[in-house]
Amino acid sequence: MAATPYFSIEYYRELFINRRESLFYIPPGRAITVSLSYAFTTVFLSLLFGIPAAWLLTQSQPKKSYLSIIQRIIEPLLMLPLGTSAVTMGLGFLVAFDHPPLDLRASPILVPLAHTLVAFPFVVRSLLPAWRSIQPRLHYAAALLGATPLQTVWLIDLPMIGRAVLVAAVFSFSISLGEFGATALLARPEFPTIPIAIYRYLALPGQMNYGQALALSVILMSVTALGMFSIERLRIGEIGEF
Repeated sequence: MAATPYFSIEYYRELFINRRESLFYIPPGRAITVSLSYAFTTVFLSLLFGIPAAWLLTQSQPKKSYLSIIQRIIEPLLMLPLGTSAVTMGLGFLVAFDHPPLDLRASPILVPLAHTLVAFPFVVRSLLPAWRSIQPRLHYAAALLGATPLQTVWLIDLPMIGRAVLVAAVFSFSISLGEFGATALLARPEFPTIPIAIYRYLALPGQMNYGQALALSVILMSVTALGMFSIERLRIGEIGEF
């Protein structure tokens, strides 16, 4: 079908029609649903591991103590995924999780695990400046009032770094939605993400497939913008500084 010289929603309509009865047809609704489920799972896992990691790295220790040395070693190690190709990490997941009882190659959970590894350094880097900006005297005052370390974290630290936590959530959500390198190796055919669907359209010849890929790209940008807007609307007032 020839390209139209005017604005049209023709390609968007074609996304919902499987004219060739192809077995590889991907309904956009399924791709969006899968991408969102992976993104929310990535947000949960990234914060689940990122918040304790950032907390451990911000605990003050004597400069020459073993814990201080361990902190200085662990922090750059946590940033290693930033210097590694997502394709390499995806291949590493295939190699690492190919034997029972951790044979996850056929499991859909493998994709959000890879997304979490990609997003984890951004989460830690978003939380560290906010957590280090908390004045130590607040912790001393809480301890004098009888608060346990867990209560101090829950009642003082987390409310003050609330905005940083949401920034970290936005990072992990956006990274998961747009991640392609590791996903291309790990995603199951029945669980395609939006980037995978765009790639499949671009891999096929014809103006219609190209137009559908562009239409799905606009949907990806819209879903990403909607996710960021939703997280921003849900943030806890003006608590905390990033």
